[in-house]
Amino acid sequence: MRAVCLGIERTRRIRASAALACGALMAVCSLLISCSSSPSPVAAPGARGDFQRGREAYEKGRHLRAIELLEDFERRHPGSQYVDDALHYLGKAHQARGEHILARQAFLELLDAFPQSTYSEDAWFELAYSWYLSMRSPPLDSEPAEEAIRTLRSYLRRFPEGSHRREAEEAIDVALRTLAEKDYLNGRTYFRLGRPGAARRYFQKSLDRWREAPTTAQAWDGVGRTYEKEKRWEEAREAYADLLAHLGEDPGRFKDGKAIRRRARRKLDSLPR
Repeated sequence: MRAVCLGIERTRRIRASAALACGALMAVCSLLISCSSSPSPVAAPGARGDFQRGREAYEKGRHLRAIELLEDFERRHPGSQYVDDALHYLGKAHQARGEHILARQAFLELLDAFPQSTYSEDAWFELAYSWYLSMRSPPLDSEPAEEAIRTLRSYLRRFPEGSHRREAEEAIDVALRTLAEKDYLNGRTYFRLGRPGAARRYFQKSLDRWREAPTTAQAWDGVGRTYEKEKRWEEAREAYADLLAHLGEDPGRFKDGKAIRRRARRKLDSLPR
């Protein structure tokens, strides 16, 4: 009987030890799981947190949400040290959505209120670039291209070694090419309407824009044609001679350049003296 009791007692002790060991193991596992899980990020409180939420929305490509958060930040924290940061990302968010007028408003506000901001150079460039992004095809409104050239040149004067210099220079070239083509198309229209004087003014304006535009040969040829139309042979001959000199040995860099060179040579031989 005593042996039976001792056996039962031994079994109870074994079960108790096993239960304790199991409990300890579960506690260790729970601790390991909690340590391996990264805690959810908690936004900083107040103005900093409100700004961070707007910036994070922009960085994640949620531009409309970023605009909402950053505009709310401006209303709630007008005196915060993060206002220029918020205006920078607000302008960028509008830019990303193609809302270039609203983007310019944000960048202008930043430059007016915080001229010494670390975002100053970027704001000047983005302000100018918003005009470039607003440009339309040549037959349409020329204001965006005109303003793009003016403001991009202003940026280059302010920041001759700026981080956006190459982008600005390339954008200026595109804007000049767009305006040169627009002026050429206007000249061609007036020429077809039988108004050579008005046509010539636009052809010359196109050449004055940029003499390496794709339409340069066409515009120069147009100048010669308008003089022919008015029977001003000497001036026509001079225009064709200047055209050939400009085309040089590489007329192919211009649209229809090779054909225009052949025609100009024939004109010089056939025009009345």
